Amino acid sequence: MNARSLKSLYRSLTLRTRITVAFVLLMAGAMGFIVLVELVDYDEVRASVVSMSQDREVRRLQVALAQGVQPDLPEGSQLFDPHTVPQVLRRYGLGYHGEAAPNEWHLRVFESNGQRYYLLQHGDHYAYLEHLINAFAALVILTCVFCAFWIGRRTSAHVIAPITRLADAVQNKHKPFPFQDARDEIGVLARAFAQHSDELEQFLQREQCFAGDASHELRTPLAIIGGAAETLQHQLPADSRLLASAERIVRTTQEMQRQLTCLLLLSRDPRTVPRSNLLLRPVIEECMARCVPWLAGKPVRLTLDAAQDEQLLTNDVLAQSVIWNLLRNACQYTEEGEVRVELRGTTLRVADTGPGLPSSIDAQQFQRFVTSARQSGEGLGLSIVQRVVEHLGWQMTVETSVRGCCFTLQMRPAAADTLTAS
Repeated sequence: MNARSLKSLYRSLTLRTRITVAFVLLMAGAMGFIVLVELVDYDEVRASVVSMSQDREVRRLQVALAQGVQPDLPEGSQLFDPHTVPQVLRRYGLGYHGEAAPNEWHLRVFESNGQRYYLLQHGDHYAYLEHLINAFAALVILTCVFCAFWIGRRTSAHVIAPITRLADAVQNKHKPFPFQDARDEIGVLARAFAQHSDELEQFLQREQCFAGDASHELRTPLAIIGGAAETLQHQLPADSRLLASAERIVRTTQEMQRQLTCLLLLSRDPRTVPRSNLLLRPVIEECMARCVPWLAGKPVRLTLDAAQDEQLLTNDVLAQSVIWNLLRNACQYTEEGEVRVELRGTTLRVADTGPGLPSSIDAQQFQRFVTSARQSGEGLGLSIVQRVVEHLGWQMTVETSVRGCCFTLQMRPAAADTLTAS
């Protein structure tokens, strides 16, 4: 079986089987290496090292003795000739002799110039071998760990590679997604991603169609209603009882047009929403003027503390929608006291002395169409505010109690490279 056949067979396995095979191969490799190490006889290795060391020492001594020079001996070694050798060593013949620990010693009997010599070495002379053997054991352990790590990395890379490739395709929206024809878990995941992506595209297409239809079908009737109401407003006498109704129709129609524009902008990609430098104080003052009818007959002060030249790179319609909805809610539900607006740089605070948010509205995440004691659309208004804030990349925090609410907006301008000037 060639490499291509093995690769094809591996790809046909399920992800669970691949992981199982990877662990089996990892364990087999580690155990095989350990078995090979266990075959090494440490005593034989030690004896071999001692023999080679003594061979070198004997050759050096033979050269020195042949020249008639008294050789230097390392610490822990003794050299005897036939006259000085102890009686207990005379019984040993030529070659190597020794005794293991605890009374370890090593004897090498050799001849030079026709005489027999005895090289006796104490066990301390080869104490370094214990350190070498311990170091070798540590090296074996480290080698096992490294081999296990290497095998694990290689096998996991083969297992994870399809997932990584699929994730990159999904993130970068490269279609068609890979591995849709695979029969393993990756194939199931790829087909699920593809189906979900198709459903999202269909949903976005329906949303775009709805936005286009709403823009075309609603703007014209609203413009007609607004024009007719303005005409009626100017034609009515100043003392007519219908004048207030006409003014209310005009205000409501204008508000509907602004909300329609806001909702259409919310249906677009945030990166394509046009932005321009906006003076904030005039926008706030306009919203405050529109709130006057909500304060009629109520002992409520509406105050503003803002610099004249504060600017922000944003969309004017969406920014005005946020400020208007917050101010309208504050003025509508504050029966007495104060509604205060403060602007410091790009931080806007709208505080009131009303009853606070109802318990059915989450102060951290506003939900649409919540039911509360006030059936006046407050939940829907705050839901729009939350959507606009997220669309613009701002942050909003809320502090609420029975003594009032305080909305704080951090209006950070978006990156310039994602904006298009209006």
